[in-house]
Amino acid sequence: MSATLLTAALLLTVQPARAGVEISSEDSLLDFSFGWSAEAAAVPALDRRFRIDAARQKSAALVTAREDREARKAMTGDWNGHFFSRQWSTAGQTVRLLSLEAETGTFTGGAHGNSGTSSLLWDRKLARELRIDDLLRRAGWWNGAIRQPFCVLLDRERAKRRQEPVDRSDMFGECPELKELTLTLEDSDGNGRLDHVRVTADQYVAGPYAEGEYVISLPLTAAMLARLKPEYRASFEPQPPVQ
Repeated sequence: MSATLLTAALLLTVQPARAGVEISSEDSLLDFSFGWSAEAAAVPALDRRFRIDAARQKSAALVTAREDREARKAMTGDWNGHFFSRQWSTAGQTVRLLSLEAETGTFTGGAHGNSGTSSLLWDRKLARELRIDDLLRRAGWWNGAIRQPFCVLLDRERAKRRQEPVDRSDMFGECPELKELTLTLEDSDGNGRLDHVRVTADQYVAGPYAEGEYVISLPLTAAMLARLKPEYRASFEPQPPVQ
């Protein structure tokens, strides 16, 4: 870590908590918070990674806030402080795997704030991050099994929010590609085995800002789990398919 990042890290208020770690600070420029779950904090590599990221994010957010304040004061004199929040929560864990999801929210002086999600899958035995494809005997084997039911359920939800059928010719009429979505493995019943994949379409991905994000949880079926590498099968349990 550079000297600048180390200095920024030292200026942060670190509050260890039973639920995890919360790093926060607030002044006229920036309301900043960055947190991660107790399960993530228990993994030294992740704890270190998130502390470094927190320092980087705060440093960058402060630069943006200062530049925005000076520009706005020169034009109108009006100024609203900036905001940054990132919270990593545990979506599921097994003896071997830890699945995390982050919610990030920002306000940088525009008409409204923005938010987004990201995910992280950690292999405790290998001590490294994995992609979902790393779990499978062949890359891409879950793509169709995830996107096909997601698109069906997404259209149902979009029709409810729009109060009309989805029009494919609209700007937000098509179903997003998997690369545009956040995929998070989850343990829905907390029994130590992963059983669903949470698919999140952030703002502007599947609909306009006013519609917000779309979150659809899909069951991991027996057919899907049959495509796992043998060493990961004990971390999962099958669920009935979407009806």
